[in-house]
Formats: sequence, C-alpha cells, structure tokens
Amino acid sequence: MTGKPIDRKTWIALVVSLVSLFAGIALFQLSDSQLKQPDIQSIQSSVPKPDTLQSLEAIPLIGLKGESRKLGDWKQPVLVINFWAPWCVPCRREVPDLISLQNEFNGQLQVLGLAYDSVENIESFAAEYQMNYPSFVANQHIQMYSAVFKNKSGALPFTAIIDRERKIVFTHTGIISLQALRQQVSKLL
Repeated sequence: MTGKPIDRKTWIALVVSLVSLFAGIALFQLSDSQLKQPDIQSIQSSVPKPDTLQSLEAIPLIGLKGESRKLGDWKQPVLVINFWAPWCVPCRREVPDLISLQNEFNGQLQVLGLAYDSVENIESFAAEYQMNYPSFVANQHIQMYSAVFKNKSGALPFTAIIDRERKIVFTHTGIISLQALRQQVSKLL
C-alpha cells in the first residue's frame, strides 16, 4: 500500500468507529434475544381468547381503581366502546364529542373508554377533560380487546358501537365526528 501514513486523529476516529460498530451489533443481538423471551408469550396466554368468551357481555374490564367489571354490567340499549390514549392527539380531539354524545343520549347509551396508558395519566386526562363516562385500563388486555372489537390495525382512536342484542354493528378507525356518532346511534334507538 502506498501513500501517506495514517495520522493520529484519523487512527483514533477509525478505532472509535469500529468499537461503536461492534457495540451496536452486540446491543442489537442482546435486545433481539430479549424480545424472544417467554414474557410476551406468558402475557398473551393469560388473556382470554375471544372464542372462549361466551358473549360480549363477558368481556372483562379493569377500572382505574383496580376494580373488575364486565361489559354486561351496562344495561343501556347501545354501548359505544372507544379505544384511546391521553398522548393520542386525535383522541384528544374526539373526547369532547364523546362527552357530548353521552350527555345527549344519557340513559339510552353508554360510552366506555378503553385507555392505553398509566392509571395516573388516564385519571389526569379524564379530570382535565371532565369526562362523563368511565374509562378502563386496556394495557393488560390489548390483544383481546383488539380482536373482540375488531380493531385489526390496533390504531387509536378506534370506536365500536354495540346494539341492544350485544352485537358489534359499527366500527370506525380514526377520529369520528359527533355527527357520524349521532347518525349511527340514532339507527339503533
């Protein structure tokens, strides 16, 4: 090889680059092997499979205080299930319409939120927005809720409307307007 010898700065930069490259590869392999740990599988196996549930009314819900509820606890003819998170910007825009819907059709429908976040963040958001409908911690049952309510993409926000026979009759991915919600609910009442 001909040419000038490598100066000290170039040599140090080359060594630092190689060390960084090998450290990055090692970290990637470590994190990749941790992703394959059985923790994920054990969480999945502890969640009831949708086909083992007798009906939508048997869907378990975990309240913000840790209390266990089920969808069948609500007897209103129409249930509006809304997947949301405090950090989700479209969800923040949609919540006032859900509050209005609950007020407008009070007694005829019940809005129920399935929230993805810590209990503290959900409670803080609910207080800030003065939510007039309950939200439940969805973290533990994400896969089951998504399967049961047909949220195939796992997107937020997501809304499912359930009729008096406790069948899902409408789903919507993304923000939904108050007008669209009224239209769907009015068909069922």
